[in-house]
Formats: sequence, C-alpha cells, structure tokens
Amino acid sequence: MTANEKVNILMVDDQPAKLLSYEVILAELGENLIKAASGKEALEHLLKTDIAVVLMDVSMPDLDGFELADLIRQHPRFQRTAIIFISAVYMTDLDRLKGYQRGAVDYISVPVVPELLRAKVSIFAELHRKTQQLESLNRQLEKRVAERTDELERRAEMLQQVNSELARKNQELDAIMHTAPDIIFSRRADGARDYISDRFYEYTGASPNSANGFGWLEFVHPDDKERSMSDWMHCVQSGNNYECEYRLRGKDGIYRWFRSRAVPIRDLEGQTVKWYGTCCDIHDSKMLEQSIRDNAMALEKIVDDRTAALRRLSGRLITMQDDERRRIARELHDGLGQELAAAKMMMDGIPRKNSVQANKRAKTEACEAIDRAIQQVRSLSHLLHPPLLDEVGLLSALQWYLDGLTKRSGIETSLEVKPRDFPRLASELETAIFRIIQEALTNVYRHSGAQKAWVTLNHKDSEVVVMIRDDGKGIEDPIAELRPGSIGIGIGGMSQRAKEFGADLRLRNANPGTLVEVIVPSLNPTSQATPAMV
Repeated sequence: MTANEKVNILMVDDQPAKLLSYEVILAELGENLIKAASGKEALEHLLKTDIAVVLMDVSMPDLDGFELADLIRQHPRFQRTAIIFISAVYMTDLDRLKGYQRGAVDYISVPVVPELLRAKVSIFAELHRKTQQLESLNRQLEKRVAERTDELERRAEMLQQVNSELARKNQELDAIMHTAPDIIFSRRADGARDYISDRFYEYTGASPNSANGFGWLEFVHPDDKERSMSDWMHCVQSGNNYECEYRLRGKDGIYRWFRSRAVPIRDLEGQTVKWYGTCCDIHDSKMLEQSIRDNAMALEKIVDDRTAALRRLSGRLITMQDDERRRIARELHDGLGQELAAAKMMMDGIPRKNSVQANKRAKTEACEAIDRAIQQVRSLSHLLHPPLLDEVGLLSALQWYLDGLTKRSGIETSLEVKPRDFPRLASELETAIFRIIQEALTNVYRHSGAQKAWVTLNHKDSEVVVMIRDDGKGIEDPIAELRPGSIGIGIGGMSQRAKEFGADLRLRNANPGTLVEVIVPSLNPTSQATPAMV
C-alpha cells in the first residue's frame, strides 16, 4: 500500500439517514466509504474487503453492534481492525465499558460533532495505512535479510579460502562508514571522541577533525549542552549504554534535533576500552510529536468551547420556551378569553330581553364573537404547526404564512420558487425548511426594521437552496460568522435544523439587509410534485 492509496471505511447502521450523514461527514477524508444496513451485510463486506475502520451503531435489529464486534474480534484477520461505536441510546459508562471490552477503540455519543468524528476516523485510517506499509517493508526487509545472510555465508566461505578477501571487506566497511545517513562516531574510554564520520562535517560545515575530543560540543545548542555532557559523563563512569537527544547547529545556522546512542566495548575483565555510537536526525518526528500535542490541546479547547456553548444554548432554550408559553397564554387570555366572555354575557342576557328583535341581535353578536374566537384558535394552532404543511405541502404552507405575516406586520413579502413544478420533499425536511424560514422572518420582524422580505426556494442537482433576504439594517459581523456567544436561540436552532440534514447555515450582510442561505445536499424528493405558488 502506497501513502496515497485509499483505505476502506465501513459504516454500519440500520437507518439510511444516519449512513448518509456519516458519508457526508467523512467524504472530506477522500477514502473509500462502504455502507452496510445490517450486521450480516457488514460481515460480508469484512470477509471480501480489507477494512481499516468500522464505524457502527450499537442499537440494530437482529445483530446489534456489541454482537457484531464480538464476531469481528473472533476472526484472526480482524484482531487489529479499528472499531468505533456510535450510539444515541446506550450512553452510560457501563455501555461504554461494554464497548471497549469488545475491542472498540472509541465510543461516541449522539449528537456527533462532525469535525471530531472526521479527525478520529482519519487517525485510525492513517494508522491502518501505515501498518500496511510497515508490514510490506517488514516483508521486504526479511527478504533482504535472508538474501544478506546468504551473501554473508558465501563471503565467509570465500574468506576462509582467500586471505586477500579480508582487505576487501575492510574497504566495504569503510565505505559504509562514509555513506551512512547517520553520524557514526567512536570514543576512547575516557569519553573523548577519537573518530566521527564525514556526515557530521557535511552537516555542520566544520573543518575536518575539529570535532575530535570534546570539540563537537561547540555545535550543541546552549540549552542542551550541559545536560548532554552530564548524561554522557555519567554513562562513562557507570558503563551504561548512552542515549540522549539534543540539537545540533547546521552549517546554515539552524538547529535540528538528533538522537545520540552509544554502547561500550569491554575487555575480558569487563573494563570499557571503547565506545561506538550513532547520531541520527529525529527533527521531523520531533516536530510531528509536538504538532500532535498542540492539536490535542486545541481539540480539547474546542470541545470545552462547544460544551459551554451547548450549556448557554440550553439555558436560552428554556427561557424561550417560557416566553413562548407566556405569549400563548396572553393570546388565549386577551383574545380568545375575551371573545368567549363577551359571548357568554350576551347569551346570559337573552332571557332578560322581552323584545324578539333584541334577542335576535344578541344571538347574532354572540355568534360573531364565537366565530372570532374560533378564528383565533385556528390562527394560533396554524402558527404552531400549519396543517397545510402535512396536507398540501411546503409551498402552500409558506404562502399562507407569508400572507399572514404581511397582514400582521405590514412587511411586504414575496415567494419565488424554481422550478415551478417544485417536488414534494420528505416530511421531516419540509418541516425543517418551514421552521428555518419562519424563524428567519420572525427575526426580520423583530430586529431588522425592514419593509420588504423575499423568500426563494430553488431545487437543482439534487439540492434545495433556501434564501431569505430583507432590506433592513443588517447584522453584526460576529453574528454573521456564527461565533459562540454572539448568536441567539433562534439562529442556533436554525443552524441545528440545517445540520440534521447535512446542510450549513450561512449569514451575511446584503447591503441593505441580511441574506440567510441554507443549501441542503443529496435530496430524495417524493414522487408527488406541488405546483409553485408565487
């Protein structure tokens, strides 16, 4: 497997919508994404395909995620396959422990943070790729070792037959010393260097033989010099193997990290007579380790920020729910209650009236009051959930809502639909789009000071593009950038509804006014089309 070769990621869930959302989240990785709707189908894929990561739901019919993980781990071929559980139901610590006992490398609860899921899957996919490469290199190395062993055996036989071969072997060793990528050195028993390979002089630009003795210390970083020398002298006194990491200055003046290792050569009495060692460049791996640590810290900060944002959003949601309850109670008391009270008083006064004409007029006024009360109940219930949305579809419900908003607020509204034979969408998606538009227009009415508002629905290339624009005063940059702490519960709810369908909410100033845009990808419209109402 090459570094650019794609690996296979298996996604297992009995709900197609979740599989689709995982596919959208992981598409950026550029790997092969395989979907399975059941545990049986997942096993078939595993037996036929080399899988790097298995992303599976815990709660599935017939064969749940825990049982599937047991079956996978029982097969010798899948002992090291990365398994990530995702669950919206089994989220206790015992459930997580159960998942890890069955060989899971991670256990993620719903809602899933796309960036976090993508980062975790990417790590295990890359680990699989590196493992495959390492196994390939190991096979090559074993082959080379075997070949080298055969070669050494042949050379040993030749050395026994021809004494002149000894000089040739010495020449080969000298060539290795001068061409090895690492710095090779030897030291006397007192710790002073008596030989260092040309690689050191090529890297540092020092003059030949200037690094013998303790001259090499001049090229060590000042912050590492005392530590490296102290470690070295301690090993010289104790006779232990030496290993130390320090920075060496190159001929360009730039320091790079190196790892130095040395072992003692002892005489028959156990006394150290020589030291041999190597010094290899580890700068790239050192920087990679630091980058991983920095990314981990950044990831922890993002998680903390998201957690705090969710807490704030939860508090605002409770406040908004209380406000909505108060508003509905006020509407019922001031509107419906007053009309019903007036109708009751009219009906109570009928027996006291002697005139037929007065009784008829009182009955008529009572009926009108009851009609108005019924109309208020309908308006209130329609605003909470328009029946047109379920019965006729999104377009009719939007047109009804826009007409009502214009009458109540005086804001001139218009609805543009492309194409005119706009199809019916899934019920959940139509509801989400209606609520996003409803919340956006509510913000227009409350905050923008606009006189006009335009709503556009455009269906093209398996996408629905929703745009809401007004001619008001616009929004501040932190709100347009959806910075945590700057947006309210309304915009937060709109963003969450969009993410549930793999869409993103975008806000920007239209000069004048504000433009809200939502693009919903990969749609599966129903067969029934709704005529556009413009």
